[in-house]
Amino acid sequence: MKTTSLLVGGCAVALSCPAFAQSSVTLYGSIDVGVDLVTNSHGAHLYQESAGKRTPDRFGFLIKEDIGGGNTVFARLESGFLTNTGAQINPTSFFNRDAYVGISNDRFGSLSLGHIPDYVYEYVGGLNNSVPGISSFYTVGNLDGLANTRALDNSVKYETIDFRGFQAGVMNSFGNQTNFSDGRQYSIGARYQNGTVKLGAAYTMSHNRTADLFGTFGVTSVLGQTLKQGVQFNAERYSTIAVGGSVSVGDFIPHATFTDVKLEDPQGSVTERNYQVGVNIDLSGGKRFYVLGISYNRSMFEGLTYNQYNLFLTHYLSKSTQIYAGAGLQRASGTGAKAEQFGYQPSSSSAQTVGRIGINHMF
Repeated sequence: MKTTSLLVGGCAVALSCPAFAQSSVTLYGSIDVGVDLVTNSHGAHLYQESAGKRTPDRFGFLIKEDIGGGNTVFARLESGFLTNTGAQINPTSFFNRDAYVGISNDRFGSLSLGHIPDYVYEYVGGLNNSVPGISSFYTVGNLDGLANTRALDNSVKYETIDFRGFQAGVMNSFGNQTNFSDGRQYSIGARYQNGTVKLGAAYTMSHNRTADLFGTFGVTSVLGQTLKQGVQFNAERYSTIAVGGSVSVGDFIPHATFTDVKLEDPQGSVTERNYQVGVNIDLSGGKRFYVLGISYNRSMFEGLTYNQYNLFLTHYLSKSTQIYAGAGLQRASGTGAKAEQFGYQPSSSSAQTVGRIGINHMF
């Protein structure tokens, strides 16, 4: 990603700070706009302009201050928005994607506090079919959180240094209730990257969390809870296991992810399992001017099955700008099953195709 940096001497701004301190502020972000065709959106064809379907529209600030002795203070603020309307993606949370501050040591790792994505997103999210692709290539409903739509509030996160490609971490999100377990969330993860091979695994547990099972699957009753439009399932425990990997073999990068989402209440549990496999092909012989992505998703939830076939072509005009075209074809089966690709309204039938062309610039 191309960034713009501003360097300032810490002591020139605050006379009380140590003479060796130096701060850097990096502004970065992504702007994506395109035109969609949805063959069945609530029973009708839909043509629309939308934003953030390739990568989320966002801007952010990464602040770092070297305080000596191998120690660095850092902070990140990142906000999502919609280019086609200029609106915030979340009107109740300005820095909805990231808002944290921390300190790192080049021997012992880093500690950060604030509003932080979990390790399912951080360590596995970049290995799924949406890279490269569009939002509809994520799993049905994004219940597993591979897309960063929900960072954890009130979090404390520890992460090791990168040791020969291996890194691991643990985080806890406080529920801020008198009962310590109420609303509490925690996540652990590990990954390995050496330039050719990328592997990631993570586990996240949330207490007292909701899920829109009616909106995603159209089910009206789950574990004794009656569901309808605007009424979500209340999970006493909401856990996600995610593993993924990719390997670079010449001009080919095959990849795969698996996620298991378990929702529990006093009457029992229900599970969504998701499988994704695909291959990215550099059509320009290693120059990355044209990259073709071919992938397959399979999601299963309580007798409902969703099979999706994806095709995506990217033309890189530069390292920071790309034009692209993609399509996803989903077929759902099971009693009352209706197709619904993530980020789009559900179909009135068991089939839905989403096509998109767009342009994405990252800075």
